Amino acid sequence: MARNPEITTESAAPRKSGGLYSRVKVSVKTLDIIILVLIAALVLCVWFMVSHNGFTVTYDTLGGTPVESVRVLHGETLSPETPTREGYTFDGWYLDKEYRYAWNPETDPVTDSMTLYAKWVEAPRDGT
Repeated sequence: MARNPEITTESAAPRKSGGLYSRVKVSVKTLDIIILVLIAALVLCVWFMVSHNGFTVTYDTLGGTPVESVRVLHGETLSPETPTREGYTFDGWYLDKEYRYAWNPETDPVTDSMTLYAKWVEAPRDGT
């Protein structure tokens, strides 16, 4: 049987020796240390996530009926009760006492611990 000169068992392309990491010189001891550090970082992250329990949102009603503080996780929204104050109408929650930065608890996600301040508008007087 005659051999076909076009079929060979060896690759025509030259092979590179060593592979992708052939120039990297890292000892097994160094790799062990890197692995231990990464495991410790992972354990620390998990511990932090479990023990943190989210953020505290405090409500300052500025003379209105009290609203309990709540703890929520990052990205959650709030549904606080609406405070009341005699002679005034509640006009929303704000991030500052000067009422420059409005906060909509139902749509704005919590990303940090904070205090929300109630804004009051004097109610119109009946009669006189």
